[in-house]
Amino acid sequence: YMSASWGILGPGSVESVRRVRTLGLASSTRLFNELAVPGLGGVWFGKQLLFSTLGVMVAEQAALRGKSVTQIEVANAIEALACWMALAEEPQAGEGRIRGTTKLAGLSAKDFIFRNASRPGFYVTQPMRMATVNVLPALGLVQPGGGRFNSFRCSEDGLAFVETAFAEHRPFRRSVPDHLLQWVLGQVDKIDSPVLREALSPLQPLSEKACTLLRERLLQGSSASPSGERQRRRDALNWVQSRRENAPPCQWEQQPTQISDPKHWSDMRAGAGFFAARDAAQDLLNKLEVHIGDRGNRFLIGSSLPQQLREPFSDLQFKARAFLELQHEDKEATTFCREVISADDNVLRQLVARDGRILRLVGDHVCAGQAFEAADAEASASGATYDQEDSAPADNFGWPPDISHRVRNLWWLSLDIERNLNAWLHPIEAEVAHG
Repeated sequence: YMSASWGILGPGSVESVRRVRTLGLASSTRLFNELAVPGLGGVWFGKQLLFSTLGVMVAEQAALRGKSVTQIEVANAIEALACWMALAEEPQAGEGRIRGTTKLAGLSAKDFIFRNASRPGFYVTQPMRMATVNVLPALGLVQPGGGRFNSFRCSEDGLAFVETAFAEHRPFRRSVPDHLLQWVLGQVDKIDSPVLREALSPLQPLSEKACTLLRERLLQGSSASPSGERQRRRDALNWVQSRRENAPPCQWEQQPTQISDPKHWSDMRAGAGFFAARDAAQDLLNKLEVHIGDRGNRFLIGSSLPQQLREPFSDLQFKARAFLELQHEDKEATTFCREVISADDNVLRQLVARDGRILRLVGDHVCAGQAFEAADAEASASGATYDQEDSAPADNFGWPPDISHRVRNLWWLSLDIERNLNAWLHPIEAEVAHG
C-alpha cells in the first residue's frame, strides 16, 4: 500500500512478478477493492481505457479484413507506440503514465513495424491494458464475450469514445483508428507524425468531449452491471470530486454525505482494516527476511523473537484484532486475522507457510525461498509487493487511513476527466505555464 507522500511511481519501480507475496489473500484484496469502487480495476487516467478500447476496435476491423491478430496483440502494440511517442516530450523522471521507458528509449520509428511491436517481449510484461480487463465491460465500453480480453467486442459506447477522442486528429489524412488499422495490416509503416503523437501520447489529455463521455460511462456503467455496483461507483466519484485542495482530513467515524449507503462505507472501513493487517504481515515478513539476511541462514520458530521483530509482531496482532472487531463477513480475511492473533510460534509458522516463495518452512526453521534475494536483503524485502493494481501516484489529501487505493485511483481519474491531471501531477510546471 502506498505511503501518503507526493510523487509518482516510476516504471522502474515495478517489481518482478516473482517477488509478489500474496499470502493467499488475493481474493479478499480484490473483494475489498471492488466493494470500495466497483469496476475501476487499476485505472487512474483516461488514456489507459482509450488504448485498450482502441486496441479492441482495431483488432476487430483487422479480423474483418482477414488479418489473424488478437485484441491483446493490437492493444499492447498501440500502447507501446503511444509510450514511445511520449518519450519525445521529454517527460519528467518517473512519469507514471509511461511504461517501458528503458526498453523503448533506444528505438526509432523503423522499429515500430506492427509485427515487431506486437511481439511478446517487445514492450513490458505488465502493460496498462491489464488494469482495464474488468473495467471495459463494467463501464460498457466493450461487450465482454467470454470475459477474456481477446473475446471483447467494441460496444456502441466504446466506438463513440474512440471516435470522440480522436475527432480532431487526422494523421496522414486519415482518422487515427483507420491509420492504425492500416499499420496493423502492414499496409503503412508511417507512424512518426506530430499529429499521431499528440493523439496517442499518454501525457496529453483527452478531448473535452471524450472526457464528458467517459464521465458518463463512470456514472452510468454497463446496463448489465448490478445497480448497486453502479451506485457505489457514482457515490465514490461524487465523493472524491467533492474533495479538493485544503479539504479537511477525513476519518472513518464520519460517513461522507456523498456515500448514500451505510453498508458501502462500512465495507470501505472493513477493507481498510484488512489492508492494514495485510500490510503489517508484509512488514513483519520483510523484517524477518532482513533478519535472516543471507540465503544460508535460517530462523528457528520457537526461539526468542529478535528485537527488530517484536514491534511489527505486536502491530500485526493489534491490526488483526481491529479488523475482527468490525465483524465483516469475508471468510478469507477473517481466517487470516484469526491466525495471526494466535500463539506467537503459530503466527510465524502460518505466515511463512502463506508466503512460501520469498521465505519458506523447512521443519521448524524459516529458510530462504526461491524468490529470496540475499545480495541486499533489506532492499529486496522492501520491494516485495502484493497488490498489482497499485500503480497510481501517491497523494496526501487526507483520506481515511488505509483506504482502498481505488479511491485514490478514482481521485486521479476524476482530475483527468476534468482535464486538470497535469496541473496536479506537475504543479510547478503548471504555475510557470500560466504565470
